[in-house]
Amino acid sequence: MVSVPEIRNRLQPVFTEPQADLLANVLVETHAELVTRGDFHRLTCTVEELAEAQKRTEHRVEQLAETQLEMQHAITELGTHVTGLTRQVGDLAKQVGGLSNAVGANLEDFACELVPELLEKYWRLATTSAGPEELALADGTVREFDVVVRGTIDDRPVVVVCETKATVSTTEVSKFLRIVEKVRAAHPGEDVRPLFFGYKANAAARALIVEAGAAMVFTRGVMIPAA
Repeated sequence: MVSVPEIRNRLQPVFTEPQADLLANVLVETHAELVTRGDFHRLTCTVEELAEAQKRTEHRVEQLAETQLEMQHAITELGTHVTGLTRQVGDLAKQVGGLSNAVGANLEDFACELVPELLEKYWRLATTSAGPEELALADGTVREFDVVVRGTIDDRPVVVVCETKATVSTTEVSKFLRIVEKVRAAHPGEDVRPLFFGYKANAAARALIVEAGAAMVFTRGVMIPAA
């Protein structure tokens, strides 16, 4: 900025020394005031810009908060939906379990009616009883079987131990045959014969039954070895 003496020297050729001195001081003071006002104006603009930026920031924060609430609400709804779905799956499992039990019970009843008729046809078995029964095993334990058919063939006592399953697998065949061996060991004087009764069995399971000399009655066919 130009100093007071410099301005006064420029004004003296036209004005008197007191006038030049006064004008020089007024010009310097006015210039200083103008600079101050300009700076204040720029500062004011900056503050306004900062205020607008603050408003925009607050607005964005509010939007983010609303979005967060909406996400939390969606998560809550999802959790409620999952809980309801879990209950439905549990109810379905109970229904399936009940249906499975009903199918098993129906199979046992069906076996009690059909197996004696078939054994009478194929073995000439004179049935004396047919139904669930507990039998002792060689290891000293007792096991309940779905259906045990008792009768005689040419006056010889026969015990037919039945395994009733909707679908018979090779694992179940092997397991049941081992149990039947334990029954035979615990009753050495009795003719104990295994029979599988159900809706179906795969080829491997049927082959294992035939190999063991056991009987089977399925919807796809009947295989009862000679008496």
